[in-house]
Amino acid sequence: MGKKFLVFISVIVLAVIGFSIYYMNEYTIEDDEAVIQSNLETWLNRPPSEELNPEVLQVKQIEDTTSHLILFQLDNGDYGYARLLKGLNGNFKIESAGYGAGFHNSSYQVIDTNKGEYLILYGENPDLKIDHIIATALSGEYDVTFDISDDQKFLQSAKIPPEVESAFPVDLTFYDEADNLIEEFLYQ
Repeated sequence: MGKKFLVFISVIVLAVIGFSIYYMNEYTIEDDEAVIQSNLETWLNRPPSEELNPEVLQVKQIEDTTSHLILFQLDNGDYGYARLLKGLNGNFKIESAGYGAGFHNSSYQVIDTNKGEYLILYGENPDLKIDHIIATALSGEYDVTFDISDDQKFLQSAKIPPEVESAFPVDLTFYDEADNLIEEFLYQ
């Protein structure tokens, strides 16, 4: 019985060591702007890709989740976001990224975190013409107002209620300070 127990414990220890090594190799990005910038550039330039040069503008955590967001801008003026996950070792890994010229150079994404789904809105507010944006789910299950009145470049998130069945896609409606409609981006 003692020999079987020793073999069992040895297998468990080896499995824990193997998982630890794998885990540490997954979460390698330090919480440092230069390291994040370098890793984002590597991530975006994976083959087959054109040469992209992102400039990290902002990094922030989504409330009390393990997800952090990067707002970045490319040489051509397009904005993008990347999602970082924070590991138990305090380091990050890039989970996803997206970019492109959206409506009013803004775009959105719905992401699933360890604390539920979040709507992410990012982009540009040139000359601070846009006061707020209302994001309305096509399903009609929710809408969220994002105040961007003070932000020339913005990255915001809002928790989607847990009972929502269809969080994506959304329509975006842009308003000025006097609550006048600037433009609507209706999902087609």
